Amino acid sequence: MLNSNFYIYILFLALFFSSSCKKNNDNEVTIFCPEGYELLLRDEFESFNSNHWSKGLTNDIDDQIRMIWNQHTGGRHLLNDNYAGYITDQNTFVENGQLILQNKKETIQGVDPVGIFEYTTGWINSLQKINFNGTQKGIYIDIRCKFPTGDKVWPAIWLIDDSPNRTWPPEIDIWEYFGKFFNTNQMDRMYMRYIYGTWNNKEDHSSFIENFHHYYDASSQWRNYGFNWTDSTMRWYIDQNLVHVKTRGTDIPTADWPDKPMCFVINNGLLNVVDEGNTTFPNSLILDYIRVFKEMD
Repeated sequence: MLNSNFYIYILFLALFFSSSCKKNNDNEVTIFCPEGYELLLRDEFESFNSNHWSKGLTNDIDDQIRMIWNQHTGGRHLLNDNYAGYITDQNTFVENGQLILQNKKETIQGVDPVGIFEYTTGWINSLQKINFNGTQKGIYIDIRCKFPTGDKVWPAIWLIDDSPNRTWPPEIDIWEYFGKFFNTNQMDRMYMRYIYGTWNNKEDHSSFIENFHHYYDASSQWRNYGFNWTDSTMRWYIDQNLVHVKTRGTDIPTADWPDKPMCFVINNGLLNVVDEGNTTFPNSLILDYIRVFKEMD
């Protein structure tokens, strides 16, 4: 017999996912929208929209607006030496209405940082273009995508501080996939993570889905990956099914809850300390669309 919690859960989903929004174009196509939210922005990736995105780790208009890379091992084309792939613009492109972030196996002479790299990779960011503060007004993100598979792959969709004097942490790793988790025997894991504290004293609240590709067939099946950030909870969804919750004051100390404008970082990636194993090249993180909704006044 199903217990009462099951019916409460179904009722919650019905209430949360019960309304619709319209695209802001002449086609009047109805799209999913959570109850009490309205469409803030969308990108269907018919082209690369430079009003939304910059390639790599910097803002494409002002390269002083940038992610905080490791000053010893990183640079304009590498966040830090945990990564094996040198970031190039050519590895990020739009094709057939989809955004492709690609890992390639190719030798390249890096200039920033200097070095010989055996792989290249694709990244985008929305620094000073798209940002929002879910604590001030609830945000729901809906991304339809496919994740690559293989021991060495490390794709991620995450949020970082986009305030004028940005700091790290905070970092919300909405979806962070590890083919193999560093030099352990932990395989095929999708992490849902919040990092807080300070640079030299960070805290990490993580949860993960085991055997992610085994259960979701996420490299060949399009799925919708949802994230809801409010002043009290962060909730993760796959195909509108709730898979994880972090609660302010319970899982995360109240004072450490994120309360800053945050922007997107979306990247394919390769772990430096992991061998190729069953990884094939090229491989891609593929986005069909991304939509952001905000809580209505």
